[in-house]
Amino acid sequence: MVVVGRDSQLQTKLTTFYHDSAAERHSEATVTTKRLEQVFYWQKLQKIVRQYVRECSIYQQNKTENVKLPRLLQPLPIHIAPFIDISMNFIEGLPKSEGKEVILVVVDRFNKYAHLMALFHPYSALTVAKVFMEHVYKLHGMPTTIMSDRDIIFLSQFWKELFKHQGVNLQYSTAYHPQSDGQTEVVNKCIEGYLWCMTRTAPTMGKMVECLRVVVQHQLPHFNKKDVL
Repeated sequence: MVVVGRDSQLQTKLTTFYHDSAAERHSEATVTTKRLEQVFYWQKLQKIVRQYVRECSIYQQNKTENVKLPRLLQPLPIHIAPFIDISMNFIEGLPKSEGKEVILVVVDRFNKYAHLMALFHPYSALTVAKVFMEHVYKLHGMPTTIMSDRDIIFLSQFWKELFKHQGVNLQYSTAYHPQSDGQTEVVNKCIEGYLWCMTRTAPTMGKMVECLRVVVQHQLPHFNKKDVL
C-alpha cells in the first residue's frame, strides 16, 4: 500500500490514469475507487474519485444509467449447463476495419461466456451460419435453444430450416418480454459504451479493435479472446 499524502496533483494524475486509460474504460466511481484502494491510500479518496467521475464529460455523455424496472419482474428459466442455451445479436453501424463493420455477439446464458465475431456488411443467413459453425459449434457443439430478437436473419427460412434439422429450438424475444434477450443486450451495451468512450477523440475502427482487445483481456475475462475481430 502506497500512501500518497496531500499532493493534490498526484492524486488527480492517479485518478485520471485509473479512470481514463484504455484498460480502465471510464469505469464508474465505485470500480475506479476499488482499483485505486488496492494500491494507494489518501484521505477522502472516495470523495475525490466521485467528484472526478461526475465531472468527466466522456463518462457522463456515453455511459448509460441502470434503473429498476417499474413493474414486476418475470423470471427466466434456470439453465443447467454451459452452451446448452445461448443468445445472439448484432452490433451494427461500426466504421469499417478490413472491410468488416458488424459484430456478431453470442452469449452462453449459463456462464455468461461470450464470442465476438466480425462480419462484412451486408451479410446473409448463410454467412452468419458459417461463422457460427466455425467459431461456436466447433468448440461447444450444437445448443438446445437459441434466443434472439426478431432480426430478418433469424426469421429467414434458411435459418429456421437449418436449426430445425439440427434439433435446435429457436426462441424470439417480444415487446412484452424484451429482457428474454437481456444478457446479449448487456454485453452489447458494455462493448458499445467502452468503444464510445475510448474512440471519442479518434473515431476509427482501427483504434476500436485495439481498445476492444484491451477490454477483453482486462475487463471481460469470460470473452473468447481469439474470436474478437
